[in-house]
Amino acid sequence: MANPGPASIVTVNTQSPRSAETFIQTIAVSLTPLIVATITTAEQSFGLNGVSQVTAATGILAGDVIMSINSPSLVAGVAIANFRVDVAVNDKFYITFVNPTAAGVTPVSGLYLITVARFNLSTSLTPGTLSSLPAVVTLN
Repeated sequence: MANPGPASIVTVNTQSPRSAETFIQTIAVSLTPLIVATITTAEQSFGLNGVSQVTAATGILAGDVIMSINSPSLVAGVAIANFRVDVAVNDKFYITFVNPTAAGVTPVSGLYLITVARFNLSTSLTPGTLSSLPAVVTLN
């Protein structure tokens, strides 16, 4: 059998339907979370348009993606379970705290470090939402 020659690989354009160019920033926001009741999770909203606590302007835009939140220290019995940005209101974000203990616990107050990503060249009218994602991604 003859050698068919070296294998060849053809790479097609596999660029994501979302922009690969992102703006990533870590912001420090002073937060004073509310008490979290016993054996529950509680979502609290923060930012210039927050409800649980109004803070100074953060620069977070509707549809940005929060990548991480670092609290200033630990408090036994309470933890951050989730975080998200409001998809319709600028300068409003949410943190979900979980308290599995038998008593109410207040998360630590202080300077929280929030890392946020923004897709600069997204053509979506609703970035950061499920409706902004394509129904099907075809790779040729």
